[in-house]
Amino acid sequence: MSWLFQYLKPVRGRLILLLIMLLTSTGLQLVSPQIVQHFIDTAAAGGVIGSLIQLAGLYLVIAIANQLISVAVSYFGNDISWRATNQMRGDLLKHCLRLDMKFHNVRTPGEMIERVDGDVTSMSNFFAMFIVQVIGSFVLLTGILGYMFTLNVPIAIVMTVFTLMSILFMVFIRNLGVSSSKNERESSAALFGLIEERIAGIEDVQANGHVPYVMNRFHRLMRSVFLRGKKAWMLRVIPWNSTVIMFTLAVTAVLLLGVHYYLDGVISLGTLYLIYQYTQMLNDPIELLGDQVQEFQKAKSGMLRSRELLALRSEIKDGEEDQLPEGALGLKFEKVNFSYHEDKPVLQNISFAIQPGERLGIIGRTGSGKSSLSRLVLRLYNIDSGVIRIGGKDITQLTLPALYRRVGMVTQDVQLFDGTLRENLTLFDSSVSDEIIKETTGRLGLSHWIDEQPQGLDTHLAAGGTSLSAGEAQLFALTRVFLTNPSLVILDEPSSRLDAATETMLQVAVDRLMSHCTGVIIAHRLATLDQVDKIIVLGDGKILEFGEREELAANPTSHYAKLLSTGREEELA
Repeated sequence: MSWLFQYLKPVRGRLILLLIMLLTSTGLQLVSPQIVQHFIDTAAAGGVIGSLIQLAGLYLVIAIANQLISVAVSYFGNDISWRATNQMRGDLLKHCLRLDMKFHNVRTPGEMIERVDGDVTSMSNFFAMFIVQVIGSFVLLTGILGYMFTLNVPIAIVMTVFTLMSILFMVFIRNLGVSSSKNERESSAALFGLIEERIAGIEDVQANGHVPYVMNRFHRLMRSVFLRGKKAWMLRVIPWNSTVIMFTLAVTAVLLLGVHYYLDGVISLGTLYLIYQYTQMLNDPIELLGDQVQEFQKAKSGMLRSRELLALRSEIKDGEEDQLPEGALGLKFEKVNFSYHEDKPVLQNISFAIQPGERLGIIGRTGSGKSSLSRLVLRLYNIDSGVIRIGGKDITQLTLPALYRRVGMVTQDVQLFDGTLRENLTLFDSSVSDEIIKETTGRLGLSHWIDEQPQGLDTHLAAGGTSLSAGEAQLFALTRVFLTNPSLVILDEPSSRLDAATETMLQVAVDRLMSHCTGVIIAHRLATLDQVDKIIVLGDGKILEFGEREELAANPTSHYAKLLSTGREEELA
């Protein structure tokens, strides 16, 4: 409950106002049947027409007021719901973004959407109305039963017994459908994960004729959602069905007693109506409580899943040091071992060092560990053993913001966000001036492309990157990194998607931009490494060769020299 109330605390003022309106509405509901009672008794006694008109007018005013309050209650209830649940969505998203890559590698974006939005949506009614409606229902029940004891004790006792039995039964089975509701949410998350995954890979799906296979999986997951949803629904509606049966029995007993007392002259016709009306009204809060028990079960399943997610902790722990030496930063690996899975090592006993301002080229076949090595520098994963030092400091001792401020990486995949060209280049950093943007893009050869856009830097770009060619996307990513003025830059196969002319232009630009920082270049093309100082050749997660580029090139027995002499760049693929 403490976890719940932390989200309700910021909206407590609106919650109190909502409670006041609901209590007012409850009072008006209790008064309306009493006005009708007086109207009937007055008419039956031959009362003056003026009194009847006054009672009718009062009833009409109360009915209108009650309707207006109901509209306000609905508005404020939804307002509270969205304010509270949006805060929870934000916390869940922020928490997911801070979790390490081991977590994200086994979860699809579609599943995360369902966890961040779908599970929280199931809690929206709980945040909006559960507490207030439960309180309002108990106030209405107390008011009805209390007034009934002043009219007729036997009838009041029957109504009280029915009310207590209904409430106790709902409390007893309140968790009956929670587990099934949780399973329903998990099936829904799996379905959304499949849809997202297959749409993201639509080219492969269509090109390889996998549409029937995808649809088969889709139908199987839909069946799972249906079956689990049906089971959860059937368990959740048990409270409502039970109260309907008990209410039928209670109404029958109350009406029989009421008619009996009326025929004996104990109560008036208006009182008989009042008893009937209060009996009908008694069902409303009981039914409302039954509905809220259903909502509680759905909300609790969402809460359990959300708390499970929030309970997960990243393996990447923040350090305490917030500063690195000024200028270019050196990089050193000391007996580093790393694996994604314990039984399959990716990097083994990796040791090397480059000085500030030097450039390191890394080559090796696919699967040799090149990209894994680069991601360890940015602490996207924790190493199994060893030490990585940047600027002479163990990266595990640095705060992540301090690391990210000084180290930049360009990957082969470029993400565009829904925003302007300026916002995409600066990643929404408004402190970067247009002059700096234009200077950097000019060096990288993107100026002509920006000038061709209808609104220049203010041109709106759609998410997904379809408005950029492969080469432009690579240059776009380079611009992003160099706008942050990094001290250490990692380029993961920067020319893999460029033609020869663009690659030459890129190489010149990179040479100029990297003149004041340390560089690590993971290469697919040997020509990309013409300007590096040192070379690492990786194979099966081990360093096969490390040394000065010129020395390795001059040594005919080195792996690097053999690649140069044969021109067999395909060996790197």
